Amino acid sequence: MGRGGGTPIESEELKRELESHFVAGQFFLVASGLTTLTKGNYQLGDWDDLTKVLIRAYPQDLVSLVFQDARYLTTITNEMKVRSIEADFMCKVERNGETFILHIEFQKNSDTHMGERTWQYNSATTIVEKMKVYSFVIYLTESGTIDEPPYRTALEGGESIHTFDYQNILLWEMSPEILKQKGLGALLPLLPLTKGAKSARDTVARDMIQGLREAGKDDLLPLGYTVLGLVYKTEDDKQAIRRIIAMFAGKLEDSWYYQEVIEQGRQQGIEQGIEQGIEQGRQQGIEQTLRSMLFRFIETRFPDLLPLARQEAERSTTPVALTAKVDKLLTAKTSEEARQALQES
Repeated sequence: MGRGGGTPIESEELKRELESHFVAGQFFLVASGLTTLTKGNYQLGDWDDLTKVLIRAYPQDLVSLVFQDARYLTTITNEMKVRSIEADFMCKVERNGETFILHIEFQKNSDTHMGERTWQYNSATTIVEKMKVYSFVIYLTESGTIDEPPYRTALEGGESIHTFDYQNILLWEMSPEILKQKGLGALLPLLPLTKGAKSARDTVARDMIQGLREAGKDDLLPLGYTVLGLVYKTEDDKQAIRRIIAMFAGKLEDSWYYQEVIEQGRQQGIEQGIEQGIEQGRQQGIEQTLRSMLFRFIETRFPDLLPLARQEAERSTTPVALTAKVDKLLTAKTSEEARQALQES
């Protein structure tokens, strides 16, 4: 089994992928919202974690959403930690012969200070990088009053000091057809957040799963299942989505992993054994998604290091360790820097 014509997945990796798909499909049955998951120092507690995984895995898809004719060059998010300012996503892009910095913030809820915060990120980056910076704010769910651009500061007498322009993108006003366009496949997990998705549950779920598979982005299925669970929460929703997932992946209840979780709970005499088993499975699903990200990045940028990447990824047994490696790799400019990032503990 391979992804998008890439290197075949080894048996152990395939095992983990099947586990992650199963657990993510069960996720929405035991949580009505994104339950905080704590393992070591890693927490999956909000929508930011979902969007950051998408960004790290497929930055070009996000770039293409806001600028169809722009080409992703390199991520600089981790380099731009100025005091308490830490943006969601910043990267250098090339568009029509011009190189500039693209800045994107993700917001789940309304924030009356969003314009000011975006201006701070933009200004600090402009000063440090000495490059033009273009900012977007992507709102995931409809909630409260949106802080509309431009952001202005002025004296009490009305004299203007700063006028800063940026763009808002409201996913609930975006046609689902936009995310179905070629080149945006990695954004399909966000399909349940688009216009009309609430009343088109079955179509949205099928289109998302089928689209990810056709785009060769099976590694994002766990995230897609999670978003489905966050949007569609009623018992009827759960049963319907469960049937749709089963259509594509076989009945979840027949999974050997599901049976092992139940048996483990019985053997240990834990009344809530299945919930604990699913909790452990979520951890494995997160780890698998991070490993997939790491392999895809290395295969694209430094293919000669792929064997080393597989070896080091197996040694990194927690999401914290894997996330640290991915973050360091994103700043690697040479093969040697990438090698060092992989080998650092």
